[in-house]
Amino acid sequence: MAEAQIATSLGIVLLVALSTHVFYRRPPTALWPALPLVFFSALIFSIGDLLGNVWPNNSAIRWSGSLLVYTGLLTIAPGWWLFTRGFSEMVGYRKVAFRSGLPVLVTINALLWIGLITNPWHGQFIETRPLARSEYGLLWYVTAAVNYVALCAAMFVHAREGFFVQDPTIRSQCRFLVAAVAVPMSMNMAYVFSPVPLSYDPTALGYALSCLLFLFAVERRDLFVLERISLPSVLDHDADPILIVSRHHQLLYANPNAEQLFDQGKLNPGAPIRELLELTVPSFSLADADHSERRGKEHRFTSQSGVQRVVLIEVSVVEKSRGVEAGLCLRLRDRTALRTAMNESEEHLSLLQALDLAIGEGILFKDRSGTIRYVNDAFATLWGMSTEEILDIGQGLQEHLAPMLREAPPKTVQRMWNHKDANFDSSRTDLLDILMLDGRILEVKILPITTEQGFLGRAWRMTDVTRARQESQAMIQSQKLEWLGLLAGGIAHDFNNLLMTVLGNAELARDGVELDSPIQERLTDIETAATTAAELTGQLLAYAGKTTFITESLDMSVLVRDVASLISVTIPKNIEVDFGLEKELPLVRGGSAQLRQVLMNLLKNASDAIGAAGGKIEIGTGIGRPSPMSGTSAFIEHGKISGEVVHVTVRDDGAGMDAETLTKIFDPFFTTKFAGRGLGLAATRGILDSHEGQLRIETEVGLGSRFTFFLPIQEDARP
Repeated sequence: MAEAQIATSLGIVLLVALSTHVFYRRPPTALWPALPLVFFSALIFSIGDLLGNVWPNNSAIRWSGSLLVYTGLLTIAPGWWLFTRGFSEMVGYRKVAFRSGLPVLVTINALLWIGLITNPWHGQFIETRPLARSEYGLLWYVTAAVNYVALCAAMFVHAREGFFVQDPTIRSQCRFLVAAVAVPMSMNMAYVFSPVPLSYDPTALGYALSCLLFLFAVERRDLFVLERISLPSVLDHDADPILIVSRHHQLLYANPNAEQLFDQGKLNPGAPIRELLELTVPSFSLADADHSERRGKEHRFTSQSGVQRVVLIEVSVVEKSRGVEAGLCLRLRDRTALRTAMNESEEHLSLLQALDLAIGEGILFKDRSGTIRYVNDAFATLWGMSTEEILDIGQGLQEHLAPMLREAPPKTVQRMWNHKDANFDSSRTDLLDILMLDGRILEVKILPITTEQGFLGRAWRMTDVTRARQESQAMIQSQKLEWLGLLAGGIAHDFNNLLMTVLGNAELARDGVELDSPIQERLTDIETAATTAAELTGQLLAYAGKTTFITESLDMSVLVRDVASLISVTIPKNIEVDFGLEKELPLVRGGSAQLRQVLMNLLKNASDAIGAAGGKIEIGTGIGRPSPMSGTSAFIEHGKISGEVVHVTVRDDGAGMDAETLTKIFDPFFTTKFAGRGLGLAATRGILDSHEGQLRIETEVGLGSRFTFFLPIQEDARP
């Protein structure tokens, strides 16, 4: 039986060689533990078969060999089935039949293995005979049939993958696997079912042939490797310079870009690389890369020819099989252009920030997608927010800011905020003023941002022009005052002389006419008209601030009482007048007649605003500034005053005014009354200017208005 021993020994040697070679190449994790189980099963079967052939007359050794043979036979089928399932999942061929049959197979084989090694069941399986063919019982054929079916199922899966998988490498590997299963199984079947007794069991020889197929497939067909990869074929075409150095810092590989970076001829495989790196990249140390955390870091690189660059050196470990470290891979990314661009960007950003601070205007930019890409502190401050809050709100910023506006901007301007609207990416530029509830005026300029690449987005530039608009309006009013002052001053003397002539002649004519003469009535009309003309002239002079008056110390609460009693007869009975006068009010300096005229004008306007429907007028005095009138969205102020003040308020619950009317309220000859002259509030403003006072008007349509004027407290004149 020397042939059997030689075949079995050859199978053992080949199995050990195959296992060593395959494990050295580290097959994929998905094939563990299936692949070791297959090899181990074939190996212990071959060892058991060899023991039985070498020591056939030693019952103990022969029984040990039989035990190894039974174990190998009953574990190789589950091993192949587990391998088939893992290999199919690894290559992506998941349509594996009987996927859940493995536990059943393992259970059946475990029971059969127990029966094989247990008396008297062993005799129902097989009657072994030294150096002769054994006799097989029914249970042995059942055992063989179960495992043959499992092996045929594994071959069927690999055969199907060998025809239907698209990858040619995987198809070739599957065909080798079919042969590797079929060869030992067919030889075992030939031995078991052959009608002519064979001189020895050729199953071990089948394993030897299967090992030869495995070794050929592993070496020549890259079995367990989906694609053979050559390191130079990959790294030679990499855009970055790459060096691979050994653990002893000798150069193993350098791609063409690395040779170009370090200058041709400077990189020689096998030569030490540390000195060259110390010369070219002084801030980088291979020793530190060996022991420290290997993260990319920028360094200044200077070649032998003096060319300087900025490189990012990334260090990674190069491993052999089974995780053994072979050396380091150095990837030198040229960041010169990027660093230059970043430095220029930082300079540009610093310049833009300096300009931003110097200009002091609020700026917001939205890109084509409608995302707010930039907002400065000035813009956020205008709305009482932070830049982070504005960026968080994003597209909903328009709705968030709407309650702060006195009135909504035009629809065309609102549509420019929506990036989906056609107005957003149009070339339209708009300039408008936005009126805030708190009285501020914001000038908004909306303009598209375009470059050579086309439309980038839209920018909003905002400036608080409240003071500028007030100063502009004040200048316009000052020019009006100056013109009216010149007009009034130029004609007042001549006009008054004419009026005196008219009045004098009317009086002389009256003396020459009988008291009961009809002419007396005509003369009375002449005197009345002349007196009215003189009053109009006085109002014009008051508006222009040209009136002269004698100042005296006045208690505004007392003055309000006096004026209210005088004008009460002219206020309709359906209007209720309430007083809220401060007692012991500090004194102010002013002309009593002029301030009486201010109060009478304000009370007359309040009465006219209420009209025939009836209502209430509230008159109050106090120290300092009263709280804003609740519910109002429009107000206007004229004049400036500092220090301690006394205020007088006249509030009505009449019709109120809109914002447009409020802006014209101080214009001379502007009136909303049918019979008004439009000089009452104009004169009020002029009188308060001459008293260095301030006037504030708050109003809301349908709610009413409140007129408040402030006068400086007389020094050392507190009662």
